[in-house]
Amino acid sequence: MKILLLEDNASLAEIIQEILEEKGHQVTWFEDGEKALEHLLEGYDCFVLDIHVPHIDGLELLGEIRAREPKTPAIIISANIELETIQKAYNAGCNDFLKKPFYMVELERKIALLCPTPTRLGLHDGFAFDTGEELLYDKALKAIKLTLKERRFLSLLAKTPNTIVSLHAIEDYVWEGEEASLSSIRSLVKRLRGKLGEESIETQNYGYRLLVPYM
Repeated sequence: MKILLLEDNASLAEIIQEILEEKGHQVTWFEDGEKALEHLLEGYDCFVLDIHVPHIDGLELLGEIRAREPKTPAIIISANIELETIQKAYNAGCNDFLKKPFYMVELERKIALLCPTPTRLGLHDGFAFDTGEELLYDKALKAIKLTLKERRFLSLLAKTPNTIVSLHAIEDYVWEGEEASLSSIRSLVKRLRGKLGEESIETQNYGYRLLVPYM
């Protein structure tokens, strides 16, 4: 996972960077928000931001992040735990707030929960689905265009591959709680099979499952 770390305490930053990189992550560390701002669009999977840093503080940077990266998880780390500061952090779009000092296991846990490492599932006939990016690729690694409902349906099935997902769960997730007819669901499955192949999605009496040959 590629993580942007904003922290002006060099000793703490080096500890965070070392431990996260031991876990296999790629950590890019910035001491001030202005420098970090110049590198926001470099494909980060997670942001870990201190508030009180030079030039552009962590909350200002978070505002810039949300304008460009509305869904990428962001964790605020700060010694300031006043209610007003915490509210500002969440209003700016942070996903979690961690009070300094903290144990590294706390940060590791939050990163694991909020920023799961993207995985690519190998499907039939060389197709693959990236559960992190929610993108479908053909055998030439070319992205295949999906509609919103196709993407949500495939993403739902990919959460538990080779396991039946009920019609109720499909309706709730793909149609976001709105009522969906059985014919609408069947039509959606038919379109996806047209892109993936007939053997990719198996029909059961009460749901569907995504067949993944190698797990």
